[in-house]
Amino acid sequence: MTNSTDIFLGIDGGGTKCKVRLEDAQGNFLAEATAGPANAARDLTGSVNAVLEASEKAVAKANIKGLTLNHIHAGIGLAGINIPKVKQAFLEQSLPFASWHLTTDLHIACLGAHLGQEGAIVIVGTGSSGIAIFNGQQLEVGGHGFVIGDKGSGAWLGKMAISHCLETLDGIVPNNQLCEQVMQQLDCEKPYDLVSLTLDAKPAFYATIAPLILQLAANQQQDALELVNQAATYINKLCHRLLIGNTQRLSLIGGITQPLMPYLDSQLQNIIQPAKASPEQGAILYSKYRLNGSVCS
Repeated sequence: MTNSTDIFLGIDGGGTKCKVRLEDAQGNFLAEATAGPANAARDLTGSVNAVLEASEKAVAKANIKGLTLNHIHAGIGLAGINIPKVKQAFLEQSLPFASWHLTTDLHIACLGAHLGQEGAIVIVGTGSSGIAIFNGQQLEVGGHGFVIGDKGSGAWLGKMAISHCLETLDGIVPNNQLCEQVMQQLDCEKPYDLVSLTLDAKPAFYATIAPLILQLAANQQQDALELVNQAATYINKLCHRLLIGNTQRLSLIGGITQPLMPYLDSQLQNIIQPAKASPEQGAILYSKYRLNGSVCS
């Protein structure tokens, strides 16, 4: 059961960063903080460390005498937790919160976007995935990871741009502005310079190239425009798949949502609504549901 003196922490851990929000029981904002990537499927230890680092930072910023993580109820939503063995491995970790409840980053984003009501969301950030909650059920689409999924995402755009650069440098396609500007941004001259950057690269590295691609597409650079249209085509399909449940609300969130929006089909653009609250607020809502024994789809 919650009480009026409880403190809540909402944690949203994705492929690029872990962001947390601290609130009191009445929903008053106390502090927020960020740490590094927290995709539990890619790096379980790194994910735990990011969660704890961001949480400690938020507590320090709140500057409430005597407040430690042991006094806080945490709702945790992480990328990669949709994989059962990853979720089980994270649940076996010892975290110092008064209580903590774990779910996916998709779930908390949807709870926040629709304040716990039925609806659907698509995340288009470092990765891409979607979820719809309707009739007490969840439908998840995408979110299969950078190597075999995440199409249409910032990381996918960056990966495709690098592949395009290598084809250009090999003389398979004509020289073009996309290749020139990507090479300039990454401070590369030769194909092996580019390849060496990718040997140990994480999705967040590829995602740093996405803003350049989107800007070139907005300026009608043909090669960038083709990549962005491919991304939008996939996100269109993702959205329509989630709308099969006849959900009344659809929100898009994530780092490249706004620049990608003009490339989505007009039907979707007309029904997409802004998220009512952040994923971190959704995580707090999830924590409160679980503490009160409420059903939380």
